[in-house]
Amino acid sequence: MIRFLLQVGYNVAFFAAVLVSWPYWGYRLWKRGHWWRDIEQRIGIYKGIKQRLPHGCDIWIHAVSVGEVMLASVLIQRLREQNPNLIIVLSTTTITGQRVARKLEDERTIIVFNPADFLWSVRHAFETFRPRRLIMVEAEIWPNYIWCAKRRGIRIYLVNARLSKRSEERFRLLRWITRPVMEEVDLIFAQNDEDVARLTRAGFSSEAIFNVGSMKYDVADMPGAAPAEIDAWWSLLGWDKNAPILLGGSTHSGEEEILAKIYLELREQYPALRLVLAPRHAERGKAIYEKCLDLGLKVVLRGELEVPLSNGSTPEAVVVNSTGELKSLYPKATLVFVGKSLRGSGGQNFIEAARLGAPILVGPNMQNFPQQTHEFVRRGGLVQVNDELELAQKIRELLGSEAQRTELSARALQTFRDNLGAGRTTAKMILASIDQDKSKKKK
Repeated sequence: MIRFLLQVGYNVAFFAAVLVSWPYWGYRLWKRGHWWRDIEQRIGIYKGIKQRLPHGCDIWIHAVSVGEVMLASVLIQRLREQNPNLIIVLSTTTITGQRVARKLEDERTIIVFNPADFLWSVRHAFETFRPRRLIMVEAEIWPNYIWCAKRRGIRIYLVNARLSKRSEERFRLLRWITRPVMEEVDLIFAQNDEDVARLTRAGFSSEAIFNVGSMKYDVADMPGAAPAEIDAWWSLLGWDKNAPILLGGSTHSGEEEILAKIYLELREQYPALRLVLAPRHAERGKAIYEKCLDLGLKVVLRGELEVPLSNGSTPEAVVVNSTGELKSLYPKATLVFVGKSLRGSGGQNFIEAARLGAPILVGPNMQNFPQQTHEFVRRGGLVQVNDELELAQKIRELLGSEAQRTELSARALQTFRDNLGAGRTTAKMILASIDQDKSKKKK
């Protein structure tokens, strides 16, 4: 009876929340353009999908945006290494996530949009896909997905699971509501010991939680843009191949100006030094370019590099206003600063840079990667600074010491290698649970 009342209460509250916020979301959909193309799938209508799944699918993976899709792609690859014939439905929430997911589509991988968590839309999605397993990526815990899966006897897995301190506090506060939902999840693959503790305190069954490490390392180990594509426009800059490069990766508003000013201070001591700014949001490229011009830098936009620059116009800096190329730029860098850690909060992922053995610096705000940051700093594979003054001092120090840079790079790479394998372990445990269920049915 309590569970029934909880389900009714949740669905009434969810519907009311959507109704109140619809003008805002409707406006955003309208601004995006062509919103009607996916609206049917968002309410659980999947034309033609049932015909492509005559016997249903083995696994339905629920992801949200690009980050979760990349994790899902690793998991799909690892699952198929052990069972190549799996039929998988991968669903996403965002348009950007859908674009990345489409690259994975083939005859055994169907890409769709996630249905909103209305009971009728989720129920219709389950009737269409007829999955034998449901996988949710990271923190995607939607009650109707879980209830519909359990009603059909479908096992539920939460992979690369994480829980922030704030989310844990909310779950604990509403534990009498959230715990009945959380206890329905069969297996939870956590990223580290702290996440295990938080997930347990939040209400998940401790017996269902396993610390397998972070799959973000496996994502970072995937190939980036083809080096030849990067080399093609890089050569147009006219830079000496031995020139030291200071790279600001995934930078946040205000950080590009800080790096530009540091560069200007260092220019006299290191005249061959060059600056590369790759903002987290490429659409900010033009504004960053103009700010660099205001500061007196000779700068060029990567998007405008189509032919060699004329004699005498060799730039000191380039603003990378493109997407998907940062990973392949790390090997060219002498020093890397990873952004949203000095201005803004949370920090950006530095693991890709570590995989390529880059000497890495970050600011104090790395709340999104607390465990990874702590481990890399502890093992000497990452320099964390408190402010822009310390950042300038550390950059100067490291530019002047090849031995320090080499040591920092080696320790970063070793720490990265020691953390690989979460994807393979997760896939192995999921397939083992499937085989176990099959054995039980035969008995």
